[in-house]
Amino acid sequence: MKGYKETKSLPQEDNHMVVVFIIFLLLMFVATVYACFTLLPLIPAIVTAVIGVPLSMWLAILLYGLRRRSQPLLPFVAAEQERDAVRWGGEGRHITTTDGRIVEYLVYGSKRPDAKVIVQMHGSTMTGGLVCKVNASLCEELNLKGIAPSVPCHGYSDLHIGRKIVDFPLDLEEILKKEGVREFMVEGSSFGTAHAMAIALYFGPDRCVAMGLNVPYLPDMICKEFDLESKADALPKSDARTWYQAWNFFVADLMYDAPLISPPARFMRFFSEGKKAKMEKPWVIELLAKDQKERLVVRGTQGQGWEQLSFDVTVLWGFDPRDIQTRNVVVWYAKDDTMVPPSHGEWLADHFSSKAGVRTSVRSEDIGLGHFTYMPSLGPVYQTAEETIPKILIELCSQV
Repeated sequence: MKGYKETKSLPQEDNHMVVVFIIFLLLMFVATVYACFTLLPLIPAIVTAVIGVPLSMWLAILLYGLRRRSQPLLPFVAAEQERDAVRWGGEGRHITTTDGRIVEYLVYGSKRPDAKVIVQMHGSTMTGGLVCKVNASLCEELNLKGIAPSVPCHGYSDLHIGRKIVDFPLDLEEILKKEGVREFMVEGSSFGTAHAMAIALYFGPDRCVAMGLNVPYLPDMICKEFDLESKADALPKSDARTWYQAWNFFVADLMYDAPLISPPARFMRFFSEGKKAKMEKPWVIELLAKDQKERLVVRGTQGQGWEQLSFDVTVLWGFDPRDIQTRNVVVWYAKDDTMVPPSHGEWLADHFSSKAGVRTSVRSEDIGLGHFTYMPSLGPVYQTAEETIPKILIELCSQV
């Protein structure tokens, strides 16, 4: 938004401010209702309570959000990110973009000089740490060098306010330049598939030789054109740069910092596929929650305040997936997915399978695990004994 200036990183205030604020809201609610019915006649008291109490609470939340929005992230400390990456099975690295932003990434897997490279993109409200954790040993066995960036506003990466999905390949270009990578494959999971498609489009088929999409999304423009299910209309059209949208930052604190509520991954077990995943793949939800709690908001919750309800990021991708020319494509979607409409994966599978000169691998399971269908099935990490997207991508690329 014109006139808004992004601040540099400074220390964040007390992480548990949200707890104090929730107590304040409860006390304010009780005090206001009590005052209404003590000081006013019955009818005016009811009217004041019905209108005035919610309005005063909304204003309080808005002021809280504006204050949180003004507080920048904690400073980026390279040594801290590098130590943390080791715990997740990789090497922590970062680049500084031309506009001065930090973008973190983890490197893992094979160190052999003949290793192929795969860039693996995390989903929404996750980080490259989770991707590294579940793929590191698999990549080593497959002789792959894995690179898992954390997109802006996630993990140790800086904010990039007002960004679109189409902007991220410019950040990745700096990462690939630093790593000396020319040819690579890309894989994305959940909302990470949007970034994976943007990467495949930007770098073209000669550099991005294969693309894997695990439970993928489609942009709203495609959904509207083909009358597919989309939840984009439920999002606020304005982003967090507008003053009245500052409640995003209260929601972010509530989701990622409030006791008994954070992290939100813990509530995935209440979804139908989450219940089954809890029984059959208990490590999945545990890993998601661990990544959210330990890495996602390590520099503060403000990143999620800017990003999680962003119309620009979620809806205005800035590109058309039909323009992708990658010649080796994997599309795996779940017919029973309640988090991503299965029609998105079906459309992408049909689109790439019908393109001349494109080799594809398509899976569409319905086994009750929904969004978690293709998460590690034999333990907390992917293994060569199970079918995986990186393994299929290698096979597709090896076909003449």
